[in-house]
Amino acid sequence: MQIRAATHRMSGRIKSTYAVMSLAGGLAFLPAGSVLADSVDGTFPTAEQVGGEVYVEPVAVGKKLPLDFDTYDLNGNKVDLAKLVSGKRSMVVFFISAVPVSVAELPKIEDFVRADGKGINVVYVNADTVGSALQGGPKAAIPNTVKTMHVIKKEKNLRTTQLYVAPNDALSGEGVSNRLGFRGLPTSFVISATGVVEKVFVGPQNWKSGDI
Repeated sequence: MQIRAATHRMSGRIKSTYAVMSLAGGLAFLPAGSVLADSVDGTFPTAEQVGGEVYVEPVAVGKKLPLDFDTYDLNGNKVDLAKLVSGKRSMVVFFISAVPVSVAELPKIEDFVRADGKGINVVYVNADTVGSALQGGPKAAIPNTVKTMHVIKKEKNLRTTQLYVAPNDALSGEGVSNRLGFRGLPTSFVISATGVVEKVFVGPQNWKSGDI
């Protein structure tokens, strides 16, 4: 499988700082006995504890990238992400707004694509929602996250308007992060005009001509 990861590696147990997912609202509905991050040392459970793999491999090269999940634009309106990339060779960048290293990669990608992207269509997807327990409850999650996206766009001086929000449940097998196989580090999928994965980049990259 053709995956280029960042030069640094995390240990066998995922540190919560690199797996920050918005869990507000979901924790109250967990069944008894569910295994969560260890409150003592802040690490996530081992594979043995959860009865499976802690690391979920990204969607493999040669496979179609699933994009049939709820997605919202910078106005808070629901959009069809699959249609936004249909018929265009695209780079779909998943990041987590609560993880600084993830957000810091966005302008790097934008600068690289403008210089060497060869016309590739780039969309950025924040697979996170801002906690809203004290700010209007679940209904405020998308509006609050959209506001955060506008702040990121301004602070990082991003030219693109193709910034989206995809609410994620990291504790569910059907959550976006688990279906596609990514965590707190940015994960970029280069897909063909038909939606088939050509390349996968995990973590911050030293982007160079020819990468995409």
